Amino acid sequence: MQHLNTHTYNLAIAILAFILVLIASLTSLNLTRKVASSTAWQQKLWIASSALSLGIGIWAMHFISLLAYPFPAGLTYDIQTVLISVSIAVIGALIGFFVMYRSKLVIPKLIVGGTFMGLSLSGMHFIELGALNDVVIHYFPFPFILSIVLSVGVAIIVLYLSAIQNQTFIFSGLIMSSLLMCVHYVGMLAANITYSEKLPSHMHSVYVDKFVLAVIVAFGTIILLCISLLSSLKTDQKLFEQIALQASILTYSMDCILMFNSRGWIIEFNPAAEATFGYSRKHALSLTMLDFLFPFNQDGKAAASLYGHLARQDDSLIGKRFEVTAYRADRSEFPAEMTITGFQYEGKTVYTACLRDLSKSEPRTMLQEKVG
Repeated sequence: MQHLNTHTYNLAIAILAFILVLIASLTSLNLTRKVASSTAWQQKLWIASSALSLGIGIWAMHFISLLAYPFPAGLTYDIQTVLISVSIAVIGALIGFFVMYRSKLVIPKLIVGGTFMGLSLSGMHFIELGALNDVVIHYFPFPFILSIVLSVGVAIIVLYLSAIQNQTFIFSGLIMSSLLMCVHYVGMLAANITYSEKLPSHMHSVYVDKFVLAVIVAFGTIILLCISLLSSLKTDQKLFEQIALQASILTYSMDCILMFNSRGWIIEFNPAAEATFGYSRKHALSLTMLDFLFPFNQDGKAAASLYGHLARQDDSLIGKRFEVTAYRADRSEFPAEMTITGFQYEGKTVYTACLRDLSKSEPRTMLQEKVG
């Protein structure tokens, strides 16, 4: 029996493995960026696609990195065990991603998702080692436990980087891929591998020159990732066109358009609103809807009532057209017709108020009477 030197490896194959996991990380990040701007069923599709891309990419990185070590020629793999390791990687990523996105980044649930994903990826690594025929593997306790703890910590970081929207895309991908590579090499340091000098053939096993096998696995994985990436880029193009159309509507609409969050803070204020209310967009983003509808109500009752109706998606307010008295920057009032709609963005409800100046007609203050 001979011992495998886990401190020696083929640098070219190791670099190939890193490039592969980097592509998988970038593909996954690009797919998760679409979640916030998608409908419910599309969100599930993007989450699943992102997890699938990353899970397969991580498995392929581990498999190819394993080929970088100086195993003897003729070493074979048990195909069934290899397929089990692939399944564990994908299932672990899927559960981790879905737990993380359903939790709206609540820290305990993020930790739960990361823990499950980390344990799955760690299990994948050791099962993948177990797919090698004619080897005997013993594990050093401290590096073994360290590799599992590190896998969980890295999985939590990966899920967090996938969830945050204001990220530096390339930088996040480099962090993810580097950490995932570290997990593999720590796992290998935990393994004391010995192998037979005589390597018999096995049923359900396959032997191919390891460099050729690395290229085949990398090429196949990259094709899958490229299909996912191209599909997402095509969706990006449609999304960009939609955003451009929405920006054009906001800019050139004759009506005032005010977007605000569930706490009433203005998050968008179009040019027509600037002209009507006398506020600049920059100033308006520091105000709430109450400054335009109830500027003299300081007891908070109007705010609580208005936001309560909106939170309940009150049919008498959402999607209905009604008249209000609105107030300009100089506190002069004018009658207006307004419609409020709501939609989901990044897991939160955002409202749009479309308002038209009715200076020539007598206003009916239905909204003020309802919530004032």
